[in-house]
Amino acid sequence: MSLALTYDEVKALEPCSKEWRRVSALLGGERGWNGKRIDAATARAAGCSIDDLVWVAISVARYDADVHRRLRLWMADCAAHVLHIYEKSETSDAPRNAIIAARAFARGEIDNAARAAASDAAWIAARNAAELSAARYSAYAAAVSVSSSAGWITTWDAARSAALDAEEWSAAWDAADSLQFDRLIERLSENEPDDWPLPEVETR
Repeated sequence: MSLALTYDEVKALEPCSKEWRRVSALLGGERGWNGKRIDAATARAAGCSIDDLVWVAISVARYDADVHRRLRLWMADCAAHVLHIYEKSETSDAPRNAIIAARAFARGEIDNAARAAASDAAWIAARNAAELSAARYSAYAAAVSVSSSAGWITTWDAARSAALDAEEWSAAWDAADSLQFDRLIERLSENEPDDWPLPEVETR
């Protein structure tokens, strides 16, 4: 299934009034939208931002286990996309293991204790990486991807920050933002994508 909501269903999530007026206007308002279900791809095409769609998905995930699973897998994809930045300069396998654990937990293959252990190890790796480096941000993204759902928004922020490594700042941010937006749309669509591949392990 894909995530698609009516006007009344989104309004019931209690968005802030200013953002709700903006998003509602983009999607045709109550008269033009209500009665129709609008999916993530349609909302994006109408001008909704990644922040808008993440907020809606997080709100729905509080009561919808399938959307919760999809968001966790999206976070793991965001972290996997920048893992190579960490592994260029650091040797711990904790961030890689955290992404693997995040995916396994989302699919019900490991329990909460195993998820928490992977998260703790990745946090340690992030703290041990060079201060404020792209490698640290990459490890941070991996750690948050397997942590509690309270960290959903910070995962993609950390992944975007990691993507700035060795690139022109604004171009790198825009590219990372676009890729993550594309991936979110895919994760919330009818045909889910394969997991974003982890980089090959380099022999040191």
